[in-house]
Amino acid sequence: MKKISILGTEYTIIIADAEQKPELKSCDGYMDYSIKEIVVGKFEADETSIKNLDDYTNKVTRHEIIHAFLYESGLWNNSGNIEAWAQSEEITDWIAIQFPKMLKAFEQEKCI
Repeated sequence: MKKISILGTEYTIIIADAEQKPELKSCDGYMDYSIKEIVVGKFEADETSIKNLDDYTNKVTRHEIIHAFLYESGLWNNSGNIEAWAQSEEITDWIAIQFPKMLKAFEQEKCI
């Protein structure tokens, strides 16, 4: 169990399996803003899984952290009449997937 600050609010990050967190039976991870918790599945390799499960765990963790940032920034509830874009899986995934590349570019340019 880890702690992370999301815009000044402390969240707990938990890596768990579906026995520990039944919500994981229907998803790979989730963010519960009501108790400030980010839960990511504990993935086990099998014949149908991708090979790099550590990388996938990191991707899911980034995705759920982005959800927490969108919630804590006020965008989660105030995303207007556009189908709650700040709760969108698409925009959350885009940020989570692209952020490492963006960070690398910002560090390379020394603009962060």
